Amino acid sequence: MNPSPRVAVMPRGVINAYLFQIFNSSSWSLILGMPMLLFLKSMDASAATLGATVAMTPLFAVLQIPAADYAERVGYKNFVVRGWASRSIFILGIAIVALLPGRVSPNLRIALTLFMMACFAATRGISVCGLMPWITHIIPEPLRGAFIARDVMCTHLALTGTMLLSSVCVGAFPSFHTFAAFFLFSYGSALISLVFLRRIPDIKAVQTEVSPAFPRQKCVRPPWKEMLLFPPFLKYVLFNVGLNFFVSALGVIWVPFMKDGLHASNSLILGLSAYSSIVCALVSRVAGPILDRTGSRPLMAFSSALILISQTGWMLVASGTLPGHIWILLLLVPVAAAGYTILGISCTRLLMGIVPEMGRSHFFAIASVAVSLTMGLMPIIWGFTLDGLNRHLGNGFVLLPGWSWNPYSLFYALIIIGTLASQFLRRRLDEPRAMSTEEFMRIILIQSPIRLVNRVLSPLRIFQFPGG
Repeated sequence: MNPSPRVAVMPRGVINAYLFQIFNSSSWSLILGMPMLLFLKSMDASAATLGATVAMTPLFAVLQIPAADYAERVGYKNFVVRGWASRSIFILGIAIVALLPGRVSPNLRIALTLFMMACFAATRGISVCGLMPWITHIIPEPLRGAFIARDVMCTHLALTGTMLLSSVCVGAFPSFHTFAAFFLFSYGSALISLVFLRRIPDIKAVQTEVSPAFPRQKCVRPPWKEMLLFPPFLKYVLFNVGLNFFVSALGVIWVPFMKDGLHASNSLILGLSAYSSIVCALVSRVAGPILDRTGSRPLMAFSSALILISQTGWMLVASGTLPGHIWILLLLVPVAAAGYTILGISCTRLLMGIVPEMGRSHFFAIASVAVSLTMGLMPIIWGFTLDGLNRHLGNGFVLLPGWSWNPYSLFYALIIIGTLASQFLRRRLDEPRAMSTEEFMRIILIQSPIRLVNRVLSPLRIFQFPGG
């Protein structure tokens, strides 16, 4: 009698990865997210400055490539823990800048804040290269979709809490000291996340071996050219770079459009961010099991459609065709949140499945750097572009009755064009075990709508971690 196949199970101690993500997300969401942009905007920072702020972390991700070899020699766990501890110091520095006396000029505050953020981004860029290879070694392949989805859910639950707290505090205490309190809270969360990071299971030393993808290469030094030209990996990188080339503009346009275009308060902006995070958490709870069943490509097609719908809606609001009423925003935000969440989970799972064993950390580093350079350089360009359009177009011009071409509507039109063009690259992605898009849509729309609703509601009944 043949033995029954071994069922993949989550490793013991994986709950620490989820807890780490909760506190880590609570920390970085205040430093790299909306509170930081509002802090800079309150000092009259320009759109170009906001673009540089958004771009800083992705740009410094290029440091992953020289750090990849060192991460494998030192060990992924030790390397990541040391890096996370180092970057936490600069969070404290940002809090000190926010506490400087009122007589300090806004320009000096902005410069010091950007310097601290640059140091934070540099240490993060070095240390993060060991995280994905470490997790990929730990989590069995059949459960990676479920793990990524729950990891994303923990991230967005943390984002929901921090954004709700930020919204209430900014509305009640509108001062620089409020932002200083946010950044001190971020520092405390970073220290707690380190405790759980150290408890995540370690792995054995990475063994050098010959990869079937590169049969003539020994692991003496990474074959960078062959890695980049490895067909499934190259298609993945081209799609992500092509999509994020235009989508990166969203990080620049959001705060100026809400503040100057719709005249929204800081409290409302943070409240919408919290609302978006709630939707992301619920969607990720649903997407994980479906992803392991269907593969990544069908969900990527579905999420791309949601993204295009949301971008079109924002363009209509920016052009004046749709009013910027709160109920319109409450309809648009969850569509975008669902689309980007599903796309992010699907892309991560696809990458984990297509990279060979040999040089895994280098593959992750190349992919991250390629996307990060796009996400880093483009916001700077988009920021200068938005400043220029505001100077020359002002309120824009009316093309048709009820439709105004202004800097914001033009921006969303460009994003839509870029997202549509990237779909040609998405259709070329390789994933041998993926379900067809038609079969996936039949499951979503006909076979299992009730099960999807049950998965959405199940976190309200019980929150259960596997393998704890």
